[in-house]
This record gives sequence, structure tokens and C-alpha cells, in this order.
Amino acid sequence: MNVNFIGPLREQQGLSQTELGHKVGVTRQTIAVWEKGERLPSLGQISRIAAALGVSTDIFLKAPEDHTGPTLLFRADDASALTLPLRAQIQQKVLDYVELERDLKETPTLPPAYPLDEYDEAKVERIAREVRDFLGVEDAPLGDVISLLEDRGFKVIVTPLPRSVSGFSAYTEEWGGIIVVNASHPVERQYFTALHELAHLICHRKDYNGREVPAARDPREKIANHLAGATLLSREAMERELRGYQHKWIPDPVLINIKQRYSVSMRTILMRAKQLGMITGKQAGQQLGKIDKTYGKESEPAPLHRQSELFGDNLEIARDRLERLVYEAASKDFITRSRAAEILGVSPLTVRKMLGKWLEGTPGVDD
Repeated sequence: MNVNFIGPLREQQGLSQTELGHKVGVTRQTIAVWEKGERLPSLGQISRIAAALGVSTDIFLKAPEDHTGPTLLFRADDASALTLPLRAQIQQKVLDYVELERDLKETPTLPPAYPLDEYDEAKVERIAREVRDFLGVEDAPLGDVISLLEDRGFKVIVTPLPRSVSGFSAYTEEWGGIIVVNASHPVERQYFTALHELAHLICHRKDYNGREVPAARDPREKIANHLAGATLLSREAMERELRGYQHKWIPDPVLINIKQRYSVSMRTILMRAKQLGMITGKQAGQQLGKIDKTYGKESEPAPLHRQSELFGDNLEIARDRLERLVYEAASKDFITRSRAAEILGVSPLTVRKMLGKWLEGTPGVDD
């Protein structure tokens, strides 16, 4: 039993021992004893711990190497962020995805490969056009980037990570691309991170070997940042939106308007304008500095919200691809309701209510 995973996963979720104990129904001292491995929780308590942490019980019950299928190949700029519990959590989440995809005959996705190790601005812009074609958006706003990638068959896992970690990615040829994004970051940053990791899957697939890739002055990071920005905001869109502000100070209301329509941060708009020669590096620095001073280094006005965040408790809405696959599989009896609850980290009651909505009006059900 991997009780040594409890502490790291608890910290990843931002929970204290007291808070986790309250969710599980035990004292803080009991959580501490479990985390030290001095005593083992019962299977029922493990189930409650897993539910409280939003993970599968298999993470605690299986040996780290005990899984079916290939080992994920990870890439991260800070390899220390890829702790054994976090790897196990992502591996299990992907296994859940794979099982559901196979049951429902859905095909996992890997993006086209355009290897590029040395920064070349013109090549990155060309690849960005190919990526936008691959995503089926041409010059239009991408909208909810995470949902768009999920619709294309990518496994996007939005989960709490250390604040300093934006995200990372993994893949196998059989299972497709996996993108992990920090749930605690603003939505606009989550979108950029998802495309940054997509860029690595496209341009740097040979780097997925589990070793740290130094980020400082690494041309691959510059490539990924540029490709993410160019995918969010095409050259044509930037020229159209800023044709009256080239080489001029771009007012905050203009930046906010573009931000809301293109689901991109004000900072990314300014960096794209600089990349395309629409403003100077000095002006970009001045405007970025003003944003930092006015709103803080990690904040902006008019924060974005994912569409799923606006649904509230609407049981008729699946909030992400995994949830949709779970309820579709459960409605067809490919998995049990208890298994659905375990995969989603929710109560059986929630699954029963949601599944009831999915089954309403389905031909042949309760006839």
C-alpha cells in the first residue's frame, strides 16, 4: 500500500493534514501517522482518502510499476515536479482514459511532428499555421483551448500542481498526447500552457525521456512560447486587430477586448505584437511593466472563465472529455457506477444523479 503517496498528493491539492482528516473523518494525528507509514489505513479509509484527493484508489493499492500498457514518456522543464506520486496519478488517469477510449472506440491523438531545435521565427510562424489548420480554426479565436484539444482527442488533465509549475506533457505512440495543466493558474495561463506543451509534442518529441530539460536560455522554450502565442493569435488576426495601433501605445481597454474575444492574456498580446514588429521591444517592456505594477505579476483585469465553470451544478453538462467518456461508458454498461465514481473522484450519489440525466429519453431505457 503506497501510503507514502498521501502526503505529496495532499500537498499537491493544497490541503493541510487537518483539512484532509476532516474530509476522511479522522484526526490530523491519524493523517500524520499514515503519511509516516507508522500505521496503514483500512480499505474503506483509502477509498475516502482517494475521493478527497480526487484520485483513484489504485494509486495507493498498486505498485508504481504495476500497470497495463506502455510507460508514459514525460517531458518537464523542472523534473523535480514529476514526483513518483504525481507520475502515478497521471499514469492512472491516462489508463482510465485509454480504457474508456477503447470501450467507446475513440481514437487517441498525436499531433503532426515538425522537429525544430533551433529557434527560427519564420519556421515557427509557418508551423503555427499548420497547427491552426490541424485544430480546424484557421484565423478564428480558439475559444476554450482545453476543450478544443480534448475534442481533437488529446488527454488534457487539469490538476493542482506546485505554483511554480505551469504544466508538463507526456505521450506514447499508442496512447497519444497527454497535457497536464496547473489548475491553480488563471484560465488564460492554462490555455497558453496547454499550447506550450502541444508545441513541445510537435517540435521536441525526442525530448520525452523523463530527464530535465533546462529552461534557461533554451531555444526550445523560446520555440514553444512563440508557437503557443502564434497559435492563439495568428499574424492575420493581429494585423486586423491592431492595425490602428502599430507603433503606438495600446490602451488597456483594447487589450482587454482582444483578450476576452481570443481567450488570451494581455501579456501574450503584447509579446505577439513585439514578435511581429508591430511595437518595439522597449514599448512591450514598458506596457508589461505597467500591467505588473497595476495588477500584480500573475494577475490581469477581466479574468477569463472556462465555459464549464459557468455551468454550476447543471447535471446535464459534462465538464470535460473524461467526464463525458465516463458517463457515456456507464450509460452503456461498459463500466459500473462505482467505477465511474472512482474515476471522477465524486460520490456514487453524484454519479447516480448525473447518469439519470444522461439516460432520460434514451430509447430502450426504462421502457
